[in-house]
Amino acid sequence: MKVIIAGVGRTGKILIRELKENGNEVAVIDINEEKCKEVSNEFDVLVFKADITDIDDLSSINISEYEIFISVTGNDEKNILGCLLAKDLGIQKVIARVSDPRLSKIASKLGITHTICPEEAAAEKILQITKGGGAFPSEEKTPPALQTLGVRRVRVRVGKNAPVIGMQIGELPLRNEWMIVRVKDKNERFIPVDASLKIQPDYILEILVREDSLEAVKALLT
Repeated sequence: MKVIIAGVGRTGKILIRELKENGNEVAVIDINEEKCKEVSNEFDVLVFKADITDIDDLSSINISEYEIFISVTGNDEKNILGCLLAKDLGIQKVIARVSDPRLSKIASKLGITHTICPEEAAAEKILQITKGGGAFPSEEKTPPALQTLGVRRVRVRVGKNAPVIGMQIGELPLRNEWMIVRVKDKNERFIPVDASLKIQPDYILEILVREDSLEAVKALLT
């Protein structure tokens, strides 16, 4: 499958890695020249320096050759507009990262195939975590857009004897297999996610993890 990704931040890089490992042909778009150079050095992908809100830029890179367009920049409006332009140019399946739940609903009405709304997802009751800690969820509510990429979204409370306790996020094992999206303390208060943050017992983590690495990550966290 031919997939083109707009935005090469943390989420974009995870998507690149997952899609490549699953045998997809991947291309990347970003307006920032330095980011384009960085991703070109890190991955074997075709990289375009282009503005996804400029239809001439998108036309010039023959975007209609791709089957899926995924926009995960840090700007909701840009992601929505980029997806609409990509669809207008012939791509049938377009996926946008939209943080504002109100815009997410509008995007769906406009015909965007899937929207990924992290804030809305965080507000959902994904599962019940026991106060004793260490329980790994038996159910995960993963958006269809992530399911198609072989990725699960999981919420888990760190066990009291978990191997990762005391480790900084930036030094966690299997870093290419999973990522931490959000962290809460045991009282459900958000903690800023930073590479230097040390994992503590009873932290509640919302993570994205490859399906085939779920058990390995489970062993680290529980």
